[in-house]
Amino acid sequence: MERHNRRKRRGSWIFILVLLIILLLIGGGAYALRDLFLPQREEATTSLSSNQPTKTSEENGYVPEEKAPAATGSMEVTEDTGEAGWVKVPSSEKLDKFTDLSVNNITIYRINNPEVLKTVTNLSDQRVTMDELVAKYPNSLIMNASGFNMETGVIAGFQINNGELIRDWRSTDSLQYAFVINKDGSCKIYDSRTPASEIIANGGQQSYDFGSAVIRDGLVQPSDGSVDWKIHTFIANDKKNNLYAILSDTNAGYGNIMNAVSNLGLENMLLLDGGGSSQLSVNGQVIVASQDSRPVPDYIVMK
Repeated sequence: MERHNRRKRRGSWIFILVLLIILLLIGGGAYALRDLFLPQREEATTSLSSNQPTKTSEENGYVPEEKAPAATGSMEVTEDTGEAGWVKVPSSEKLDKFTDLSVNNITIYRINNPEVLKTVTNLSDQRVTMDELVAKYPNSLIMNASGFNMETGVIAGFQINNGELIRDWRSTDSLQYAFVINKDGSCKIYDSRTPASEIIANGGQQSYDFGSAVIRDGLVQPSDGSVDWKIHTFIANDKKNNLYAILSDTNAGYGNIMNAVSNLGLENMLLLDGGGSSQLSVNGQVIVASQDSRPVPDYIVMK
């Protein structure tokens, strides 16, 4: 009787083992064949993700991209503007030349009554390193400025230096922006609906271009998503015409950046080239180093 029971139990274990093997084979086969029956799943998910609208600063809100034909071809482009000249940017108050106002991983320097130089003067590859410029202008604040083509080194966006046009607005319906310093030292953000000839007739001496206007004419603009969690660089001026060099660290985010500048009384603030191009030096000391010691063609130098 006991032998019979042992045989019975042994048979049950064999049956369970065979059943488990069959179930494993079925499951493994189904997993191996999943791509045959579901070939589009991953591709569809990626497509949906990339087509999401861009969030604004408003809760649950979205802002459509502004569309307006760029006012191009209003004047001839200059092949070379010659040696870069300095423009005095006067403020209505007298403060220290450079003041560190950095907070919460946001590097902020206020620059009072400086002379300003824009380094790029033509469309050739004019890339130089921060070390080279520090050696040339040791008692200055130097920050990377406009974007450029990483392969050719050619400057991008709307570019003026010495009051002459280097590069016009791009021929597109997407609205573009540039931070302009006028001959009298006043500052203004223009968009691509204003032709270059008018900007220069109004006194435009230098322009810096890459991204969106974050603050314009004293008003915070709706976020278009371009200021995100990456490293960003900004140029700004306040209501008393002090200039500001602003760089955000990785993961600072739009909210932290805007909170950090909220009490500065900024009149204009424009997004410049960021990522590995972001770099800043003050009086010969590198405050924010490029992640890859990247040479760039366009710097703003303030002394």
